[in-house]
Amino acid sequence: MKVVMAEPGQYARAAEIGDGLESLQKAVGGLIDCAYPWREKVCIVCNDEGLINGMPMNRAVERYGALAGPFFICGISGENFCSLTDAQVQKYRKMFLRPQIFLHTERGVGYLEYDNVTLPGAPQEAIDQFKKRNGLPEFCCCLLPGTEMPVLVRYGERSYVPLEVRDPGERAEETAGRLNRQLGVTKQQQAAMLWGSMFGWDIPAADPARYDEQGMPKRHGPKHEDRQR
Repeated sequence: MKVVMAEPGQYARAAEIGDGLESLQKAVGGLIDCAYPWREKVCIVCNDEGLINGMPMNRAVERYGALAGPFFICGISGENFCSLTDAQVQKYRKMFLRPQIFLHTERGVGYLEYDNVTLPGAPQEAIDQFKKRNGLPEFCCCLLPGTEMPVLVRYGERSYVPLEVRDPGERAEETAGRLNRQLGVTKQQQAAMLWGSMFGWDIPAADPARYDEQGMPKRHGPKHEDRQR
């Protein structure tokens, strides 16, 4: 059966799965449930206990809100599931192409779509934009200097969105690290994004190549005591 598969933190993709119950359950990681957000004869097959079991958040779906765990879109023929047409595969893959990350802000829970060019299926357009940004992501979570506040930074902007630490016992630094892992952001990129958001995107400090794997500035040239030898 030809479907569109949407998994947390991954680009949506066309896939072939069996139409037996065991294959359907394997695709979503447990008991299945169905959602019917559109008039077209298609449905979303998702995990019935995704939220209860704490599965990773996946995508926001109109009329249903956020779905947790993997899901797929397939066709409906009478009382049975069936393959999508090629046109439907293209339509729904485009609709759910980019992964989403869910954020807690002062305005409530929101989500944003993002690109991670290291993931399979990354669009060429996203790869081209990544190169134009000198190897920086579009979004990044940073710690506001002098505070314990995690903030969302967007490339090219001199502003930020404050985020809330929601997980019990999680420190702000851990929140930032967790979100950046979801976004595919390295510590080098995080350091460069922080400086760029504060002082401008064309300064040397906004170049991720200037930092090591821990996000610390690389040493350039010999130290003073070395030069005296």
